[in-house]
Amino acid sequence: MYTMFAAGDGAEVAKSAMETVIAAMTDVFTLSGTVVTEITKQPILLFCLAAGLVPVGIGIFARLKNAARG
Repeated sequence: MYTMFAAGDGAEVAKSAMETVIAAMTDVFTLSGTVVTEITKQPILLFCLAAGLVPVGIGIFARLKNAARG
């Protein structure tokens, strides 16, 4: 669970850790893109996605309207 590093170059360890994080982020964005592509290919899934986002848009609009009133 815990990774122990022996005495060595700390910069090399940090570089390796950063490369790992960047690779993981790339994988997450690739997976997200694949999921969105598959959802938009299916009309029923696209409708469910849109139906889930409509209340969010209404809520944002209501907050903006109330903020404009002061």
